[in-house]
Amino acid sequence: DGMSGSGDNAIGSGLSAGGGQMHATWTAFLAVFGIGSIVAALIARGVAIAQLRQAWINALRDDLAEVFATSDRIAKLVRDPDNTPEGAAKLTEQAHLSMAAHRRVLLRLNPLEPLHSSLKGRLDDLVRVGGHDEYIAKIDEALSTAQALLKLEWEVTKYGAFAGLVGRLKVLSSRVRRRFTSIR
Repeated sequence: DGMSGSGDNAIGSGLSAGGGQMHATWTAFLAVFGIGSIVAALIARGVAIAQLRQAWINALRDDLAEVFATSDRIAKLVRDPDNTPEGAAKLTEQAHLSMAAHRRVLLRLNPLEPLHSSLKGRLDDLVRVGGHDEYIAKIDEALSTAQALLKLEWEVTKYGAFAGLVGRLKVLSSRVRRRFTSIR
């Protein structure tokens, strides 16, 4: 009986060691599976955010295009005034369309972001101009600011958390290129 007891212990301890190995394998598998699930969820979240940002950028671009198109029509109506009731109605209609698009743009902007605030200021300037040439200059200023904002927002969508770093690297790269071109 003493032998069978020691044999049972040997078998029992062998099973125990194998069970521990099996437990470690399962723990490792579950850890990898868990980390993989977390990574997959983070990637899916990033893709969803990028899609939403792209939709926001597209809508902002469409509204800005409408602001600039109606502003161009208003500038033409200011340059070539039609003093008839129909001419006044055309100007009023374009002003209403422009203001509606202007307000849609303002609703899409983040007042805490400097470039967004700059664009708001440029768009607000369009409402407060008198003559044709001044109006065209204000449209060009607003358009330039809008292009910069759309480019920045696209880079944030494209590079995500690394957008700031990529932007700085691009600036550094262009400075280095200019220096080497000026040396030649």
